[in-house]
Amino acid sequence: MMITAHMVADALEPAIGRLACVLPADVRAGLEAARQTETDPRGAVALGMLCENARLAAAEGLPLCQDTGTVRVTLEVGPDVGVAGDVFSLVDEVVAREYTRLGLRASVVKDALTDRANTKDNTPAFCRLTCVDEPGAARLRVMLKGGGSDNACRVVMLPPSAGRAGVVAEVLRAVQEKAANACPPLVVGVGVGSTFDHVADLATRALFREVGSPAPTPEAAELEAELAAAIRATGIGAGAQGGAATALAVHVLTAPSHIAALPLAIELGCCALRRCTIDLREVAPAPEPAAESPADRAAQLQQPQSAQLAPNWAKRLSLPLSREDVAALRAGDACTLTGELFTLRDAGHARLCAELDARGSDRPLPYGLDGAVIFYAGPTPASPNHPERPFGAVGPTTASRMDAFAPRLFAAGVAGAIGKGSRSSEVARACAESGCACFSAIGGAAALLGSCVTAAETIAYEDLGTEALRRIAVRDLPVTVAIDSRGTVFSPNAAAPMAGGSGQPTTSTPAEGER
Repeated sequence: MMITAHMVADALEPAIGRLACVLPADVRAGLEAARQTETDPRGAVALGMLCENARLAAAEGLPLCQDTGTVRVTLEVGPDVGVAGDVFSLVDEVVAREYTRLGLRASVVKDALTDRANTKDNTPAFCRLTCVDEPGAARLRVMLKGGGSDNACRVVMLPPSAGRAGVVAEVLRAVQEKAANACPPLVVGVGVGSTFDHVADLATRALFREVGSPAPTPEAAELEAELAAAIRATGIGAGAQGGAATALAVHVLTAPSHIAALPLAIELGCCALRRCTIDLREVAPAPEPAAESPADRAAQLQQPQSAQLAPNWAKRLSLPLSREDVAALRAGDACTLTGELFTLRDAGHARLCAELDARGSDRPLPYGLDGAVIFYAGPTPASPNHPERPFGAVGPTTASRMDAFAPRLFAAGVAGAIGKGSRSSEVARACAESGCACFSAIGGAAALLGSCVTAAETIAYEDLGTEALRRIAVRDLPVTVAIDSRGTVFSPNAAAPMAGGSGQPTTSTPAEGER
């Protein structure tokens, strides 16, 4: 068999749209199973949102997540399979065409260090060719990987003396530090062995194993069980809201290494783990399970939006928030927001603060931001399947990337911010000093959250694409108070609240009668 560039392109083209909108069946089954067994009320609500997001995205042809990721393509070939020249020569053409046609978000910059202008078509893709000792093998592995989960991954070169205990400790540390940013429940890929440049590939290959499938060896199975129990005990839970479902699975893959090394790679796959394996001998990938019937879909879409998105104990708030509204909130409160807010993220924050520097004053804030709530989000364009909606999908990005800007903007008059993941102690202190609040939203539910947006208008920085400043109107957008105006930080996995932005975890749960 001879693999050509056209074969790779023909296989990749339908895979992009399917992966962007249809959660792999094994991951979706894992979410449904976790939903059935979750006893924490907050975690159960988050899992319900993620399951509904998967259903809605597939039925409506909407992106599962607003971060439609970088495109990773790996071709695996056996010893008797030939490769005709540059088999990846047509990949960027396919990616650019499909991302534009489907309204998927472009997230790739031209150069990570010297030119961070968006390429506007999500190219280049990141491709590799690997040889495997399997006669007849001709597989294309495709993954759309979002930045939040990719930034949560790590490679650690442990000394051999660290042993199994060191591996367990490092994996647990990575989950404790980064799970909230990576949109749990996670699929955790662990690679142990090989070399610095290859160990990450082990972890990535582990993510392609089907959730719920057996480990490759008894030793790997034992380690996976130990890691899964330790991760479950963190109590981080789905959407970092608490509970047992911090990870759907832990997959371990090991290899030989140098006598002086114990290489370890940890790849955190988010709850929207978008990957597939295509057997090029069959020309096309196996079809996904059929979506719900039109009758089922219509019945679901007729349900009240509040029943889909928010727990019954949520506080319903109108935007803009008054200072009295903010002062009445407590860390851990579940809320819904209705009214106008603004979307802005990394490059937009840098641009806004540069404007304030040039003016020599923070006040008055431009663009109507005084008293506003900023949603750290980079939405997708409108979906061709729903052109009447402002966005195809929108959801929170990692809030900590905006920590350097938040204290200044809070002091200047911004009332609050919405993101995902933990914030620094400096941000908590800024909330206490300025009387502001930080909110968290469920990562990985962007098709569902996109249904909360009723209007959108670009206000500034249009050249930044998805990072432009937009004013949007939302209805019943579900959030949790992550830091209240006293600087108290919410975290689901501890026993008591801690005030003053100490960075220590806190607990807040719905009253018994509100569950």
